[in-house]
Amino acid sequence: MTQSPGSTLLALALASFAAFAPACGDDDSVNPISGTGGAGGEEPAGTGGSDTGGGEPVDDEDSDHDRDGFTPREGDCDDFNNTVHPDAEERNLDNVDSNCDESDAPVTTLVWSAGPEDDLVDAIDVMDEDGDGQISLEEFAAACAESAMLSGTARPGLVQVHASCAGTNSCRGMVYQTWNELYEHACRAMNSCEGWSCVETAEDQDRDGPAAFGDGGCTHCHSGPAGTFGVKVPPGEDVEAFVAGFWERRSDTYLQSIIAFGIDGVAAEGIAYSNMPGAYHLLSRAEIDTLIAYLRTLTPEGHPFEQLPAAEPIDPSP
Repeated sequence: MTQSPGSTLLALALASFAAFAPACGDDDSVNPISGTGGAGGEEPAGTGGSDTGGGEPVDDEDSDHDRDGFTPREGDCDDFNNTVHPDAEERNLDNVDSNCDESDAPVTTLVWSAGPEDDLVDAIDVMDEDGDGQISLEEFAAACAESAMLSGTARPGLVQVHASCAGTNSCRGMVYQTWNELYEHACRAMNSCEGWSCVETAEDQDRDGPAAFGDGGCTHCHSGPAGTFGVKVPPGEDVEAFVAGFWERRSDTYLQSIIAFGIDGVAAEGIAYSNMPGAYHLLSRAEIDTLIAYLRTLTPEGHPFEQLPAAEPIDPSP
């Protein structure tokens, strides 16, 4: 009997569906099994299957589909991925709750170094001075003042706070992230997200205030008559009002940050500006403190600066 082309196509479609159907789960969101073998591999034991053969299907809560040693009843939150289970190592904000603790963040605070796993140290043990089980900004800053690294060797550092995943540092030091991890770095732009960074300062050369003033680049913008300090007054600010009580309004910690990292601001129109480059790679922490003491002996002299006019739009026509 001759089959029509339509019936032949229907038979092929049904055959294809029959071959495909056993490979599909009931849940479209189930991930493929990771590392448990490919096509033709043996089906994991205890996963149920057909009712033929006399066996009763095993409850999924007691099944270990991915053979990672944990069942859903024992806390495995993804039984089709053998890298996810209660004993797995949590990685940083990779959108996977690797250890099934309902959080995509490490449980402990660690100091990371470039060595083997044995070099991981609980930072709470090293830095928590008051014993409350947490690391405060004050404790972080105190440790940073001694050395920019905990398990490595580094010069003293200064703290820089990141408000969002925007800023980067290009120096050696350590960073404490808001997801409760602390690690060390010695390469460019490692600490670029929310948290506190301890930035290593330059090697100390025991420079006095005037020498630090010159070598730190302050003479480029802040020079004035003897005994004065040129203050750049932002656009829209009254010069006299801005200069009045200038040093009293600025703590040593604030001045440390300005000298070490430069200062950014936003004009009244919402346009950002940058006043000066950072000097953490030019001056040591001790020299920055010496410079601050020297600056406080000088009289502020206001110099307003204006924004450059907006550039003309580029004409793409030839």
